[in-house]
Amino acid sequence: MKKIILWSLTFLVILTLSSCSKNKNSKYDSVISDLKSELAVKGDSKLTFDNYEWSYKVVHNVTNADISKGDMIEVYPKKERDSKRLFNINIDSQMGDSYAQSKIIVLQKIVSKIAKKLPNDNSEITLGFKSQQKSKRIVPVARSLKSMDAFPIND
Repeated sequence: MKKIILWSLTFLVILTLSSCSKNKNSKYDSVISDLKSELAVKGDSKLTFDNYEWSYKVVHNVTNADISKGDMIEVYPKKERDSKRLFNINIDSQMGDSYAQSKIIVLQKIVSKIAKKLPNDNSEITLGFKSQQKSKRIVPVARSLKSMDAFPIND
């Protein structure tokens, strides 16, 4: 009898904890949905990232220069090959390649536009590529909060 009660209680605790974590991310569901829609490759779009598949991850309790214990939506290419391509585009844009700069600006504008839908200024969207170093998450090429762009858009 004790085992049945203990298993039932354990199941309830696990169920409660899992539903809490889902609710914590649910406020970002529409933002992520909008990001997916905007980043989808369209035939006539300026966003020609060769059918990149993007990963979307909500990270909680992030502290950086712009937020304190806030939430960050990380967006990055799923495939390592695409991550390397985005890395090269970023390098080329910093070296003055106007085609690469235009691609980065398109990404920054998408992130900026969608960030305005965030629930508050203590959350942000960061789009970038996976870092080669294990200790770092992603290297951003576009980063915005609800009320400001962390990376100014120069177009």
